[in-house]
Amino acid sequence: MKRSDESVVYWKENVTLRRFLVVSALLMVWIGCDLGLHALAHQGIDEAEFWRYLESVTGWPISRMLYEWLPADSWRLHLYTAYSLPALGFISLILLDRLVNQGQTRLPWGITACGGLFIVGGAVLDMAVTVAHSPNLELEGNPYVRILLDSQHPLPFVYMHALFTQSLYITLFCGIWIGFLRHREIIVDTISSASPTSWVEFLKAATGGAHLSIRQWLFPIRPSEGPLLYHCVWLVAIPVVFGISLFRWYAAMEWIGLVEPADSTRVFVVLHGVFSTLVLYLLSLWRLYQQSLQSVVEHGR
Repeated sequence: MKRSDESVVYWKENVTLRRFLVVSALLMVWIGCDLGLHALAHQGIDEAEFWRYLESVTGWPISRMLYEWLPADSWRLHLYTAYSLPALGFISLILLDRLVNQGQTRLPWGITACGGLFIVGGAVLDMAVTVAHSPNLELEGNPYVRILLDSQHPLPFVYMHALFTQSLYITLFCGIWIGFLRHREIIVDTISSASPTSWVEFLKAATGGAHLSIRQWLFPIRPSEGPLLYHCVWLVAIPVVFGISLFRWYAAMEWIGLVEPADSTRVFVVLHGVFSTLVLYLLSLWRLYQQSLQSVVEHGR
């Protein structure tokens, strides 16, 4: 692995990677907690009773900490999160752009376009059929569109907010796809440096564990036994991007009437998209690794 690659791969040397991961983690935790609290309230669960139960289990003064730092109720927090989504998406996009530009591999335009069309096409079709079937957005299921509507915001404001936010996050998804393609050579180089001879060794290297033993890879005990987070970015982000994009195609088909709406099917579609993409991701890296080995053999002759 070249020195220039090491400056990109290793956490301590790549400040851009650190910033992107920290901001992404905070964003996911924030939105996850917000949706979780909103779901509790939506199900009619008494929030105060829920926090008292958690306090009795953990021994932590959770209620006091929450109400000192957060709005007084989950509804208000949910509304504030909706307001913040464009800014959060914009910050993430700036950091992702810097990370993407660290990759130097030429883009394969055919594959790049196919992935981009899948991401953008599903989102645009989902939005188009939603507006066609429910122009006033009464039937819209997006929780952040719903909170704006239920808060009596004007419909034009809701449309502008949704359009801007969706554009940012579609661009973010496309950026992750482009980033993987531009970084693929660095990823393959790190795998090649470990010289894996079996599928287990290849999986260990592809998941950032090339420097670890099998025990450390499967059962890490100390922080030093963790995988390289650089590999985890693409390993997690690519399946999530295409899993969500597949769901948006499915959601559009629900609006059109080609499939029957069912929560269990929606979960299956997302999981199918995530795991199928994960398998394709690893198979693609395996193929690229084999091609790099063949290139070394040919140049060595």
